[in-house]
Amino acid sequence: MLTQLLMILENKESGLSLSEISRAMNAQPSAIISMIEMLVKKGKLMEVGPDGKFCATCGSESDCNLLKARGKRYVVTSHSL
Repeated sequence: MLTQLLMILENKESGLSLSEISRAMNAQPSAIISMIEMLVKKGKLMEVGPDGKFCATCGSESDCNLLKARGKRYVVTSHSL
């Protein structure tokens, strides 16, 4: 399933949200989120906000109105391909 998740995101330059990934994989978000979190920790995926900026470098993640309204998106890092 990890390979499938990476393949789904591979050609999505603006990334996909958790719900979009869940639909593409035909799985519940609760089943997908732990895989996403692991891939983020391993450096295979990056979290980006709805505006395309990387959440890890912003510093305002806890106060971000865009994240509250629209959620994070996930993109494959360049060294994962």
